[in-house]
Amino acid sequence: MFSEYPDMMSIEEVRAALRIGRSTVYNLIHSGEIRYFKIGASIRVPKNCLLDYVEQNSYNGLEAVERP
Repeated sequence: MFSEYPDMMSIEEVRAALRIGRSTVYNLIHSGEIRYFKIGASIRVPKNCLLDYVEQNSYNGLEAVERP
């Protein structure tokens, strides 16, 4: 997954990978849902942190089924 992206991703690359807006990426980063680090004023997201976010927020559909 995300094999075409570099190991260190920019905001724009995260946006493209998740197919979400720029503001949403910043919201996920600043809320702590996606880990990141800064180099000067630039934000970089390690690809493994993005993969962690996707894994933690994935579900198999069973969660949507009500249980008795």
